[in-house]
Amino acid sequence: MPWWLARSWPLMALATATVVLGGCATTPIASSNATQAPPDRLLAFQERGQDTNATLVITRDQGFLGSGCYYSVTLNGTVAARLDVGETARFYVIPGEILMRVGRDPLGKGLCGLGQDEWTQRETVVRQGETKYFRLSSDANGKTDIQRSE
Repeated sequence: MPWWLARSWPLMALATATVVLGGCATTPIASSNATQAPPDRLLAFQERGQDTNATLVITRDQGFLGSGCYYSVTLNGTVAARLDVGETARFYVIPGEILMRVGRDPLGKGLCGLGQDEWTQRETVVRQGETKYFRLSSDANGKTDIQRSE
């Protein structure tokens, strides 16, 4: 091995790892450009009514990380949806405080079953007639998050 290559390979390895790991985080997608989640994976909060007149729109980011597994969205303790990469869903809720939890799908099998006990939760308050938009993301370590988007 040439001397210059022997001295520079650690630097090249570090640069490659940085690019690879940096590229593993998910990328936001606008809910208007996302694919609507299919009805069989929308499990709750799908009926708009007199009492359920506030709306949450949750869109899962695009990207390779976690793309083989669904992520679950839970609203106030009820599993509301199982979302794939680049999918969006609308949920009709009673106005007030909503506890949102996201994580690996509890129905996942094999590798998709790993980490099912790791959830991220956030609270939000929605008013009557209000629509709020949220983004379901994953970092390079596979940690899910849900945050406000607009």
